[in-house]
Amino acid sequence: MQRLLSARSMSAGGSGDTPGPGTVEPAAGPSIFSTTVAMTLTAAGEEVPPDVDPVSGATHPTTDSTAWSGLLRLTAAAARATGSIKAMASLAVARNLRTVRMSKSPRRARLRAAVQLAAMLGALLSGLLLLLQLMMGAHGGAGRVPFLGSVAMWRGNAAAAATSTLGVLPPPPALTIVAIVQRPDTGAMERLVRSLSAADYDGDVIDLALWVDLHTASVDEVASIGTSAAAALAGWSHGAVSLRHSTAATGPYDTHMHAVSAMDGMTARGQVLYVDDATEVAPSFYTWLRDARRSYGERPDVAGYSLESARVVRRGGSLGWEALPAEDAGTGSFLYQALPGVGAFSPQEYRDVAVWSTFADWLSARANSWYTFPVAPQHLVEPAPLFQGGNGTRAHWSAWFSVFARDYNLYVVYPPTTMEGTLAVGHRSGARRTAMLTAVGATAATPTTNVLRTAASGPASVPTAPLRWTVNGLPANEIDGGGGIVDGHALLSQTKVDEMVATAQAAGGVLSMTVVNEVFLETAHSWLCNVDGGGFRPANVVWATTDKVSRDALSRVAGTSTVYLDEMRGGKSTGHDFGNPGYWRLMLERTALLSALVHRGVRVFAFETDQVWLEDPTPYITARLGDGADVVGTINTREEISGNFFYLRPSLPTRRLFDEIVRRFAAAYTGARLDKQAATSWTYIENDQSILTKLVLRNQTFQTAYPVRFETLDQERFVDGRWYNPEEGFYASAVARQPVVINNNFIIGVEKKALRAKQWGHWFLRDDGTCDSAVVAKAVRSTAAAAEAVARDQERAAGTLSR
Repeated sequence: MQRLLSARSMSAGGSGDTPGPGTVEPAAGPSIFSTTVAMTLTAAGEEVPPDVDPVSGATHPTTDSTAWSGLLRLTAAAARATGSIKAMASLAVARNLRTVRMSKSPRRARLRAAVQLAAMLGALLSGLLLLLQLMMGAHGGAGRVPFLGSVAMWRGNAAAAATSTLGVLPPPPALTIVAIVQRPDTGAMERLVRSLSAADYDGDVIDLALWVDLHTASVDEVASIGTSAAAALAGWSHGAVSLRHSTAATGPYDTHMHAVSAMDGMTARGQVLYVDDATEVAPSFYTWLRDARRSYGERPDVAGYSLESARVVRRGGSLGWEALPAEDAGTGSFLYQALPGVGAFSPQEYRDVAVWSTFADWLSARANSWYTFPVAPQHLVEPAPLFQGGNGTRAHWSAWFSVFARDYNLYVVYPPTTMEGTLAVGHRSGARRTAMLTAVGATAATPTTNVLRTAASGPASVPTAPLRWTVNGLPANEIDGGGGIVDGHALLSQTKVDEMVATAQAAGGVLSMTVVNEVFLETAHSWLCNVDGGGFRPANVVWATTDKVSRDALSRVAGTSTVYLDEMRGGKSTGHDFGNPGYWRLMLERTALLSALVHRGVRVFAFETDQVWLEDPTPYITARLGDGADVVGTINTREEISGNFFYLRPSLPTRRLFDEIVRRFAAAYTGARLDKQAATSWTYIENDQSILTKLVLRNQTFQTAYPVRFETLDQERFVDGRWYNPEEGFYASAVARQPVVINNNFIIGVEKKALRAKQWGHWFLRDDGTCDSAVVAKAVRSTAAAAEAVARDQERAAGTLSR
């Protein structure tokens, strides 16, 4: 799982002198917490290490639950006794020092003070030694001192226990449950842990982490909570357990945010489920969650999974918001673009989709708006005091998450309405999620606990094509984002997008795509001679053809795929030159296609066939992706991002970026009324390249609201068409005269592009349609040259390049 909500993103919360939700401060003044339950609770945000020998790497088995419970109680009692001795000795020392200051028997007072101070230090040392002895005893006299800041116990199944005995690290958990405990309701915590312990995990490894709110807790309460929490965990038999705490949270709102952000830095733990202590889960909750993840775990439109089945709410005319009629709701799991409750929620994390880290950045950009209510349907932002911060005015973060889901075309997976109340129910009367998500049959006379039951799960409850509802309670469009609408009609058909997605999935989710029509057919063949002769054809080349001639010709190219986008109207036969209406239509349709593909989770390497590849560009792109880029591209001599050579990682920032590009490009195309102009007319409009450049490089407002990481390739190695005009003064360096890729642009007309390429020895197709191997061999450099160049770049960046 990738980085979750960070403290940095939460730093603007709180009010007045109260620490914000991203601020972690220790409890004020001396606290028995540090001596009584330091071995039980860790500092907020601190990593809880596994119980592993730091030298051998072996995992040590722990004692049984009774021993651990007794150990914690004995430790607390010993620490309290030590604290009492310290307090009495401190009082005596203070009195004697006051006697010294008043000059009453100063010599005798100094002697008594020294003796009492020695006694106090001795008591503290004895207490510390007792703690160390107890902790070593808990590990069977292993003769080592474990990490004092936490307790992380391994209590796996028989197979895991066997690997532990053999000195092998336990397997990563299939799920880590983070239980958020609101002090001082330890009864709720015990009820939650009891229900979690009784669930059916089918032998899977499940870790449990308790996150305890210790804000304003007294010394005795801290000791009591720590002991109760350790006792609750002592019976956990499904995996590792750990306890963590917050001393700065100001209520349920902040505690949730602390618990989420504190998962940063933890070791491999599989997926994460956040559950608050007002929730009780059914024995079958894990079965449904596992089945849902198997069915939807790689859907790029999924934000996460809720164990509370929501009622989809939509506007009902004069009646305001009302629940979706039962006949419209369906009988299977469904997707809803809202998160009304957070009693039990598991975010989606896979490959290029990192929901929580993206939400962290998105929410951080809106920190100044936390004290207002987001623009969302009323039922999502209505006041809910139990989920507010100390000032009682700000909306719960789930309301912001609902807006985030709408912005990024994401949906939360919910259990079927027929299973409502069977997976998780809440015990906070009056809480918003209880009002919106009422358990079936639960009344004041019938406690919700009695409603929990084992529910049937399996394929029937997680349909392959679930219903999807927007945040406004309306059916979702067939294509979310990327499709593009012009004059009320979609630019692309779902069937064609599905065909390209299937092609990409068969090749590991990646495709190298270019749009080709009959006019560029010879250019495409010359490019093929180029990359095949150099031995660096990119992976999974897909020709997006717009006419039958190019489709038939390119279908015969071995090792490539061809998709016939017959609905694409741009550049069919005339008006294909830059600035013509047909050209802009083709570029708009191409941009919509790229957007649709990244929205479906496809990694796209977009290029054009009028380029010359003198070296393999793949190592350069891979290096930038390794730096965490969302988009890797090039910048031309006009300081614009080139629109004809880039790699798109289908992360949420990339998808949101292309949503905006398509929307603005379609608006410019429609506004210019190009469909009313002659095919050979010339017009300049805002386009994919200019909009991309503005949003990424020059529009700080957009970058702040929707941050995307763009990494540019070396401008002297990836050059534009001005490279062919050295007299203009561009690309004068020795490195630039040996480029990796040349974009044959800054010249209008396919014939002119081909003529210039031939003049420079960069046209590789003979008149008879065969490849000119001699010209290719003279122009290109080996793949090894690219790897060496990348290595030199990395050494130069690290300052280790030797002369």
